Amino acid sequence: MLLKLAFFLPAAEALLNYKKITFSAPSSSSSSRNYCSSASGNNLQMRLNPTSFSGTDYTITEFPRPALRRVPNAPIADFDENFETKSQEMIGMMYEAKGVGLAAPQVGLNEDFFVYNPSADENTKHMERIVCNPTISKYSGEVEIEEEGCLSLRSDDCAGQVARSIWIEVEYQNELGQKVKRRLKGFEARVFQHEYDHLKGILCYDRFPPEDREAAQANIDKLLGLYTEDDAQLEPDAKEAIAMQPRPLTTRHMPPLTLEGDEEETQPEEKRKVTKAKSGFGGGGGGMGKTAGGFGAGGGKKTGKKKEKKKKVKVRNGNFSSNPTFK
Repeated sequence: MLLKLAFFLPAAEALLNYKKITFSAPSSSSSSRNYCSSASGNNLQMRLNPTSFSGTDYTITEFPRPALRRVPNAPIADFDENFETKSQEMIGMMYEAKGVGLAAPQVGLNEDFFVYNPSADENTKHMERIVCNPTISKYSGEVEIEEEGCLSLRSDDCAGQVARSIWIEVEYQNELGQKVKRRLKGFEARVFQHEYDHLKGILCYDRFPPEDREAAQANIDKLLGLYTEDDAQLEPDAKEAIAMQPRPLTTRHMPPLTLEGDEEETQPEEKRKVTKAKSGFGGGGGGMGKTAGGFGAGGGKKTGKKKEKKKKVKVRNGNFSSNPTFK
């Protein structure tokens, strides 16, 4: 058990940073280019994305640049050396930005592909994926709610709850042009859905419930103020917005208060599992799948011979918290 925990802890730390900038107050020695404060002095601070990345001329495309909303994206037809170079540069940017995925529109390319590695560890090359011309053929009816953020929104405060299907069936071409069919689950399924959204001109912000959109509005206004061109695109394509699966949350989900002896909750028509990240996206509770009852497990306890009612404990889905296993 201890060995298993030790293996997953680095991945858990990395997953907290998925598509989301770590927020901290700048120290006196911090470079002025790393942070910018709101003009009103209300402690709104946003970390700038790097102005350049190693080994590439690409940079992060930020909201509200039109490349993030433009659809459809051009399909990948030539799986040649140029494409290999481009995709490897994006993988390098992904690691340098401490993310687990990066879509072509996020580097200003309106092309139908993205890259990801759900472990966020460049030493796990076998987990890297280059996904071209993808489709999601089936979504599970059961969803899980997690906080998500995005490099293209660049602020730690511009994050909110997003409902994603806990498993999906996908079809795409890999970097060699070979057709791939897979069923993804847990965190890898969430990463795939997030990046797939980018190819449809959808940002995680578009999926936030109204409360989270309102909370993020100051940061959205800041990004709008920094963009001086007249071609800003604030909203996604109307058809793509209507087609979003699962549907965006209509209200922020608050986990029910469960007390000892409570009756079982009435399950809604659509099953929803809620995982509220303690900080960042992809982590919850005390770490990656760690609960009060141990790694990926929890539950009540009997005392003596007297039979007592068990205290209900919300158990994190072990499949979601585990390091992805590729089929």
